[in-house]
Amino acid sequence: MHLLIAFEAIMTEVSIQENSSASGQTDPHSIFETDWRIYRTLVDYNLFCHREIASILSKEITDRFPDGFKFLDLACGDAEVISRALRPLNVHRYHGVDLSPQALDLAWKNLVAAPFDARLEEKDIRRVLLENPQEFDVVWCGLCLHHFASWDEKAEVLTAIYRALNPGGMLLTFEPVLPDGVTLDAFNRNNRQYFRQQWSPPLSGADFMRMMDHIETCDFPETKTGWQRAGLEAGFQSAETLFAMPSKGYCQLFRFVR
Repeated sequence: MHLLIAFEAIMTEVSIQENSSASGQTDPHSIFETDWRIYRTLVDYNLFCHREIASILSKEITDRFPDGFKFLDLACGDAEVISRALRPLNVHRYHGVDLSPQALDLAWKNLVAAPFDARLEEKDIRRVLLENPQEFDVVWCGLCLHHFASWDEKAEVLTAIYRALNPGGMLLTFEPVLPDGVTLDAFNRNNRQYFRQQWSPPLSGADFMRMMDHIETCDFPETKTGWQRAGLEAGFQSAETLFAMPSKGYCQLFRFVR
């Protein structure tokens, strides 16, 4: 196993200021620690169905690429869940990308003993996609695409993912889904009430409020039909839903095949 880490400092002053104003904190390390504690609670208590998603991903990849595959993990974070899911599989190469150097430090620890070659980069996902045409068999993008505010931005990223995949490759992405006929404000208002009942505890009151502040200011979901249409317009031959969270289908797992 070979692990290569390439760091490129591109976190902007604006992004730091945005995070600081949202949390009341000014130290990037403190901001990361707070957000990572919330994220780990969501994972440890399986509030976003990470276990089910990992199981489905393993089966989908094994069925489609029994002889091995090259895997791109966009916004990989600490890569803990996905690295465990990939360990039994025939991974030719893993490439993880994230903007957070702190998250990539954790990813390195989770991947250093993995039985496959791995590369980690601190770089914008769009740049990585443009630099690697027809390079990957599987692209995984979990809870990332909905952070692009406009339809055009989402379409741009999906097109770039399509071009980074080999023919026959697939994108698996797990994203919030806006119900048909419901405004984003109403969606967030209903979710705030539902999630408070379901998730607080285990989330503390302060952590729950920070999570909801993030959702209500940074998340721009599409409808199920919208996500599928965006993939098809990007060039994918098929767009299917593989899984929906039991919590009113808040997030759904999509498979797009080139």
